Amino acid sequence: MFLFATFTHMKKLITIFSLFTTFLATGSLQAQDYLVDYTYLGTRTKDFLFILFGVPVDYDVKLYKIRYKTPDVFGVPDTASGLLVLPVVPDSTQLPIVVYEHGTTDGPNDVPSRLHGGYEIAMGYAAKGFAAVAPDFLGLGDARGFHPYVHAASEASASFDMLNASVEYLEYNAPDWDQLHLFLSGYSQGGHASAALHKELQDNWSFVYPVTAATHMSGPYSLSGVMRAKLLSDESYGYPAYIAYIALGYEEAYGDMYNDIHEFFKEPYVTNIQNFRNGLVSLTTLNAQLIALLSTNGDTITKRMLQDSIVEKIENDPSYSINIHLEENDRYNWAPEVPTRLFYCGGDLQVPFQNAIVADSAMNALGAPDTEAQSMGATLDHGPCVLPSIISSIAFFQSFLGPSSVLDFPKNPKTIEVSPNPATDYLMVNWEEAASGVQYKIIDVNGRIITSGISASNHIDVQSLTPGVYTLVVTAGEQIRIARFIHS
Repeated sequence: MFLFATFTHMKKLITIFSLFTTFLATGSLQAQDYLVDYTYLGTRTKDFLFILFGVPVDYDVKLYKIRYKTPDVFGVPDTASGLLVLPVVPDSTQLPIVVYEHGTTDGPNDVPSRLHGGYEIAMGYAAKGFAAVAPDFLGLGDARGFHPYVHAASEASASFDMLNASVEYLEYNAPDWDQLHLFLSGYSQGGHASAALHKELQDNWSFVYPVTAATHMSGPYSLSGVMRAKLLSDESYGYPAYIAYIALGYEEAYGDMYNDIHEFFKEPYVTNIQNFRNGLVSLTTLNAQLIALLSTNGDTITKRMLQDSIVEKIENDPSYSINIHLEENDRYNWAPEVPTRLFYCGGDLQVPFQNAIVADSAMNALGAPDTEAQSMGATLDHGPCVLPSIISSIAFFQSFLGPSSVLDFPKNPKTIEVSPNPATDYLMVNWEEAASGVQYKIIDVNGRIITSGISASNHIDVQSLTPGVYTLVVTAGEQIRIARFIHS
């Protein structure tokens, strides 16, 4: 774990320098050298997507498998994979990005890049006009090793590097990406992962990737509280495989959970858990096997799989390794700085809705300006909660899209050059129709109109702007053009 943290810190310093020098040289905020390769996986039409989703969509979509560089949990360079889904739009369109984090999957092949593991949701975002970035996570897809389940640091790191690789693709291929709008979303385990990525970007990368808004959905944010209570509960729980997955994942990440798995779990459960660890059975199969074994006692009390000495330590020793790791991987005790919604359903039997309530309370107490837990259904379980959550997520994100986006701006927006760029005092609009004057709006990275007016020439005063990245929208007659510029 120390190696992972050290490697990640060094990588950040190197990448910050690379990004900063690129920014100074080109005026463009872009990541470089993450993309290994990409593979076109096909197109899905609007008609097909309408049949799939049961609701109309706006665009056909194209799917690409992305392979990219990222460190594993030991800090050793690895090649991971994910899915990039793009709407079929004119090449000049600038696409807002959604990073979508998938939920718990059945195993290494049940991932978006292999058109499984919730890839349909990524298509849903793309079909409504977003570039959808869906990482597979470490230990899944093409990445080596065992998946470090609900391990926040690797979820964030793998997702961040997938975002970098996707931006690289969009920088060198059409369509372009909209630097003004970046959204984060995830469901179930993905809700935990999207919260982890959100915190990472906010803490360390906001100058490169300012987040516009986020929807973390039905996620286990309170691992040391709400989910630990499930582990220790005397009530039946229908998903004992999750507890096994956490123990296996944290052993992969930290290496201090046990010397031998028999120290942690009892027989007859160990054999089944080891078979899952070795890739011989899926998570669904493991869960069914564990339920069958537990139910011989007439219930499915999960902690009965654990050695009595382990239960005692979890209950009574805050310094015990799994207690420390659960708390370290909590993702509710921080304050999102941008509008954030925590969608949940009241009948969720897999990931208790109290995770969202705890996160809402903690985040607001820490000063989050616009964070709210919202119920998508008082009685809906985990699976039925997906569709209303995704529909609400898309609608929430679309509410932030301004004239530079595919929602309100023409589907084939045309760009112009402005100079100087970066600017300090004024912008000159290099567009023939602007010579006799233009109407204009200047929009910040959060989609807000900062200033607007009419200029009698092609010069626009920008002295009052604070340093940052902006979009200029100019209108001459019936024509509209946009340009991105930096104010220094």
